[in-house]
Amino acid sequence: MAALAYLLPPVTGLFAYLLGSRERTRRHGLQSVAFGLLWPAALFGAAALSPGAVQAGFVVGALMWVGMLLTTAVGLDLHLPGTARWLGAASAESPSGREA
Repeated sequence: MAALAYLLPPVTGLFAYLLGSRERTRRHGLQSVAFGLLWPAALFGAAALSPGAVQAGFVVGALMWVGMLLTTAVGLDLHLPGTARWLGAASAESPSGREA
């Protein structure tokens, strides 16, 4: 279920966070939401610089997206830099009150 959070960030990430019964699923759901909001914002900011910056930002974001999807699918828990502590604390308890 955790890898499904990355199918269509941030929408599937929100579903994974709200409906996930395991802490790992909720953590990846939150990360997917953050990534799904930051990637387009970074592309918008890059548009102020140059078309090449937008293209580079898109490629880097796409590689990160596919990387997070695949590594989570095989059981590895990679995190965006500086987010591990925040993600762990925010996903420790289920927002719906359901636990596995």
